[in-house]
Formats: sequence, C-alpha cells, structure tokens
Amino acid sequence: MLNVLIIDDELWARQVVRSLGAWNKLGLNIIGEADGGREGIFLIETLHPSIVITDMRMPGQDGVELLKLLNERYPEVKIIVMSGFDDFVYLKQAIRSRAIEYLLKPINPVELNAALSRCVEELQASLQIPASWDTHVFTDKKMLDTYLNYRQQVYEYLLELNRPAVLHTLEKIENLLSEGYTGTQDGRLPARIAHDFLHLLEEFTAGTDYGLDPAWIEERRERAALLSRYSLEEIHTILREWLIDAIDAIEAYRKNKNRLAPEGVQAYIDRHYQETISLETVAHHFFVSKEHLSRSFKASIGENISDYIVRKRMEKAKELIMDQRLAIKRVAELTGYIDIAYFYRVFKKHFGLTPGEMRKD
Repeated sequence: MLNVLIIDDELWARQVVRSLGAWNKLGLNIIGEADGGREGIFLIETLHPSIVITDMRMPGQDGVELLKLLNERYPEVKIIVMSGFDDFVYLKQAIRSRAIEYLLKPINPVELNAALSRCVEELQASLQIPASWDTHVFTDKKMLDTYLNYRQQVYEYLLELNRPAVLHTLEKIENLLSEGYTGTQDGRLPARIAHDFLHLLEEFTAGTDYGLDPAWIEERRERAALLSRYSLEEIHTILREWLIDAIDAIEAYRKNKNRLAPEGVQAYIDRHYQETISLETVAHHFFVSKEHLSRSFKASIGENISDYIVRKRMEKAKELIMDQRLAIKRVAELTGYIDIAYFYRVFKKHFGLTPGEMRKD
C-alpha cells in the first residue's frame, strides 16, 4: 500500500479528510498526521510518505514553505493542497510545486478521491516510465532529469502566459533531445515526446481555469498518433505550434471572461456556493474588479452577490436540515460555512429559527 500523510493545524479538518478518503479501495494507508508545517517536515523525513495532503494557511511554517521544501528535496512525493481560501498566490505555488489538486474547504469527497486516484496512477506510472525513457530516449538518467525539469518550466511559463520563456525552454528541450537520442529508428521518440506534451497540456487544463477545450487536445492527440515518421526538428516545429496555439486560446479565454455576463456569474455561484466563496473570490475568478462585478450583478439580477450567496446557501441548508442523519455541523460544512457559530447566526437571521428548532418543527 502507498502511505499518506495529512497536514493541517485544525483537528476537525484532518478528521474530515480521514473520514472522506476511500483509502482501502485506492490501496492507501494513512501513515500519520501533523498539526503544522514543522511537524509535517519532520514526519516526511522520518516516515517517507508517497502522498502528502496539506493545508496552506498554518501557524509557524505554512504550506507555501512546505511545498517549496517538498519540491526541492522530495520531488517524487505527490501533493494535494487544501485551503479555505480561493487565493491565486496559493494556487500558483501549488501548481509550481506539482500539486495534483487544489481543493477548497469544505472538502468535497468526490474531488478528494479523484485527486487521490490521480496520485496513485502517477505513482504507479512513475515506476515504469524512467527505465523506458532511459533506454529509448536518453543516454543517461541525468538527461531524463534535465528533460523533466525543462518540462516543469514549460508548465510554469504557461501558467504565466510567458510566450518567450515557453519557446526558449522548448529550444533547450530540442537541444537536449538531439544530444540524448540513442538513434533508434523505431519512431518511438517522436510519439513519446508529442504525447508527453499533450499530457502536460491536459495537466494544465485540469489544474487551472484558463479554458483549454478538451476537444482542442483531442484534435492534437489524433495528429500525435501519426508522428512516428517525423524527425526531431519536425516534432519541435509541431510542439512550438501547439504551445503558441495554447497560449493564444488561453489569452482569448481570459479576454472573453472580462466581458462580464451576470447570468454566468449567477451560474458560477449556483455551482460553487457550498465552497468558500465571496464577492472577492468571484471577482478574481472572472478577472474583474469587485466594484464592477457588484454593480453589474445587482443591476441584472436585482440582488447583491453576498445576499445571493447567503440565500442559495440557506435554501440548501433548509433542505439538508430535514435529513436527521446529518449533524448540524456537517450541514454547515456542506453549505460553505467552516465556523458553525457563524452558520447558526446566519440561519437564525434568515429563517427566524435556529437549525435545531427547524429540525424539531
């Protein structure tokens, strides 16, 4: 079994993760828990987990420092990041640290187990890929490691939409491959590199909300199946075209998001009200100012965003309260409230009854 370490300064958050994970089904074992970054580092160094699930905001050594250390010392460890804040700085650091997923609290069990499943798949695949790549692509493991480092740089530059840096790193990859290619004529190298970059773009699409259409990737996958006859120089030209197209598509998507459609904002809230969202996080998602978002939404929907979020949450809370199997604390979590006392106050203000009183009625 693969070992998992959970790091969060809040006991209830660790208990939620422990209760929601399909550990046995996925072949996973919780090897330990830490209540902060310092203890987490100690346990990583002593227990050697395969997967680390960590919060970002913790007293002392926070998640950002922890991720940097994992990236530098333990690049083989798979990371799942949790946060109660939809913060782009945290998201960016998570992506740079190769995090499998960035989960917002309250944790959704489907999302958690999907992330754990991806960790397992990547760990299993990593046991096979290096030997294969060493044999057929690179003359030694050092070249493989260099290639993987360049690949990660491309990913980071895509996140920043840094076109010159993406293309410069692609040039370095071509030079490395020219040196490291063993010269076999079975056509495996072009197909491997092309499919690997498609996988990189799939990772980018899954890890961000930048709008790369899966159909866009699928079209290029079909083309990649025909690349076994291509030279390294031809592959470089094709990859350059793909990456430029990807950046163009992402930039166009972001520009379109700036043309704010209040109905789209409303639909977004309807899908995410159970998460930790606010006027600020919604504005960040749509790349607009809070003031512009607030005015547009109120003018179109007739209700300000904060009130709309509360109303959606309370409608769902009222429905969940009727389920006697759910603890009221769990109802709060499922409707986006981490602080149960605050949930009680909002509920009482909205309905004139406490959750317990409504449940009795």
